[in-house]
Amino acid sequence: MKFHCESCGKEMRVSRAYAGKKGRCPACKVVLTVPVAPSRTDSAKAAGENPLGDLTLLDVPEEMKAESEPTREPDRTGEAYEQLRRLHGGLAGYESSEVQERKLPWIVDIFLYPLNTKGMGIVLICVGIPLMLRFVIKILWILTLYFPPMLVFWVLFIIIHWSSLLLLTLYACWYWYECILDSASGGIRAPETAGITPGLGEILSKAFRTVACFSYCMLPAVVYVGYSRQYDHPICWLLCAFGLFLFPMIILAVAVFDSIFIANPFLVLGSVFSAFFRYCGVAVFCPGPFLMLILALAFLRSPGLWPLAYLFLFLSFYLNLILAHVMGRFFWNCRDKLNWEV
Repeated sequence: MKFHCESCGKEMRVSRAYAGKKGRCPACKVVLTVPVAPSRTDSAKAAGENPLGDLTLLDVPEEMKAESEPTREPDRTGEAYEQLRRLHGGLAGYESSEVQERKLPWIVDIFLYPLNTKGMGIVLICVGIPLMLRFVIKILWILTLYFPPMLVFWVLFIIIHWSSLLLLTLYACWYWYECILDSASGGIRAPETAGITPGLGEILSKAFRTVACFSYCMLPAVVYVGYSRQYDHPICWLLCAFGLFLFPMIILAVAVFDSIFIANPFLVLGSVFSAFFRYCGVAVFCPGPFLMLILALAFLRSPGLWPLAYLFLFLSFYLNLILAHVMGRFFWNCRDKLNWEV
């Protein structure tokens, strides 16, 4: 069944099974309702023709067969949503809204992306809770020197500290995906997720996808090091840089299509070259969060400089949200060039 988008006029072809259901236009991303196709009988009546056409006496029109069959209510279960999700990928859950205009130049405004209640709340919680637990650990260690039984609480809070740091990092990873998808739908500020409560399985799934995509990008460098045993060779650094260059496009495709199996090198390289110069601007933001995270892990081991670790961790989370926004806006601006709806 063919129909045109009411907003941009793009022609689309879908199965008649989706008539009356809502979906998102692959061109302008406006939420629209698939029109109900007129039946053959109605079309024939409107044209002044015999609705039975050339049917013989023993033939039964399809409309009569449908009327004789028991009626079936529209599928409103999770299966129907899953079909719709497959059509539109990770963007299926985002309603189209009025496009927000930037009040400041884009090169300045993108750095203000996390500066709202939700964005800064996520960053401060993910960094502040582990920081407070670390201070408690230091106090408990001092108390242990004067009262040895406090050692039990010291060990307990060490376990709580690292567990909370891990869980909050996983939650931040889930929110990172939400920022990508919201920006890909036209958002210019960190999204509000008060009505969304992710399960542990969903959080672990997003973390696994991120680690898998990063490992996939670094695979050529790892293979080279394993074969040559040279860690500081220029070829190794070149392969690492190439992996970081491809990482934003791969993770963007995985987020939009909501599938890890979309990380096809031919799709990724074709998408990169289709909007090469705009994509280079996205890739520039990629090394920053990773560098801040490496510095945070390095200072966590330093006895006297460990507070700086949480400062770099804060910068890493903050820059990651900016990277998510830049990737999402890249898709929003270049979705026609990427041709991903095919």
